[in-house]
Amino acid sequence: MTPIQALLVSLLLITTSSFQQSPTWRRARTKQATMKRNRRLELVSLRATGGSGKKSWTASEFARREEEKSRLERAGDVVIGKTSALAGASDYVLDPKATAEEWMRQASKVEQEVYRQTEEGMEMLKMLRLEEADKAFDRVFELRPEAYLWQAGIAKYYLGDVKAAADIFTRNAATFETKFCEPASEERIWRHACELKIYHTMSKDEKKRVLESGGIESLLPPIPENDSTVELLRSESRKAIRITRELFSASVAGDYSGLILARAKLRSIGGAFEEQPKADRKMWKINAWFYLGLHYDALGKYEESKKCMKMALQLCPSFGNGVDIVHTLPMLHMAQRDWFDDDDFVESWTLSESTEKSKRTDPKVSDPAVTDPVVVESIKVSIAGMKLSELKDALKVRGLKTAASKEELQGRLFQSLMDDTGQ
Repeated sequence: MTPIQALLVSLLLITTSSFQQSPTWRRARTKQATMKRNRRLELVSLRATGGSGKKSWTASEFARREEEKSRLERAGDVVIGKTSALAGASDYVLDPKATAEEWMRQASKVEQEVYRQTEEGMEMLKMLRLEEADKAFDRVFELRPEAYLWQAGIAKYYLGDVKAAADIFTRNAATFETKFCEPASEERIWRHACELKIYHTMSKDEKKRVLESGGIESLLPPIPENDSTVELLRSESRKAIRITRELFSASVAGDYSGLILARAKLRSIGGAFEEQPKADRKMWKINAWFYLGLHYDALGKYEESKKCMKMALQLCPSFGNGVDIVHTLPMLHMAQRDWFDDDDFVESWTLSESTEKSKRTDPKVSDPAVTDPVVVESIKVSIAGMKLSELKDALKVRGLKTAASKEELQGRLFQSLMDDTGQ
């Protein structure tokens, strides 16, 4: 290319670039793009109208027309998840019994026996025939040692074999949390109940040795835990069960403040003692009252346990004949403790009685209008029953002074706990 040709090409490029940046050129390009788009829409309309020339069809209308055409073409098909059933057809009948029978026909002899013994044990447990339930559950573990069956621990707990019950709860907690990545709250609650039961049946000398050698938590082998266990336990979504686990954990760890607060929260959920309580569809109240009763029982406070169990029983459908195992537990507990009598249900442990028991404390509640009286009285009663050494330990943990009279220490701890409740 000669120098003159190169100069002409450069001038041409400069001229073209300037023209493309001009408003006239941009308007021309926009007009051209619009014409192309209109042409495409016109072609779509022509296809939709079969070439008749009618231009009333939009692209979306054409797409719906194609979908309707496809649906009509598939009207004779029967493809699960793709089309509806043919005319005259009926839905598949859901029959759990038939499904179980079908599974039994396909299962191995060991699986069939495990299934039968599990069902037998659960039925005997609900009928309060603990020896027969325990025998059936033992057979399950003989056939399948790794079986998940935490209810077997309940049978052994009430038969007095507390250490064997704790072993079942420990193994089942580890199995459940490993397989399902969900907190095994019930298993942990019952295992702690076993620890407390063992400890509170010891003599004073034995208790002293236990506390000096590692505390109540050292009585039984621990549940295997890892770095994610703490976060896993926080994921418990059932309020009453989560607070119950906190109650038993605090008791085992000797955390008096945590114990008092958790107990007060459960009392608040349970509500006041009533002869005819309202329906408890979510089972918050029945869980609160039953586990409060179980906790008092493990501590050896049987009168308080009996009152809670009576309230839990009042909330059970047909007095313990409900489908859920929780509906059986209050009846089972009272039957094993032989707490049934001819006495009418008494609204015992009322606020006035609690106030009388806790009259040694005279805390100043700043705003009674926003204070739950059940929480207040529960905390006052718990503090009133504490020993001086327990009061001082609780105050030390909370960073409070312990040099004062017992009455002053009670009031100091009460106010600190009330601050934590947000009352």
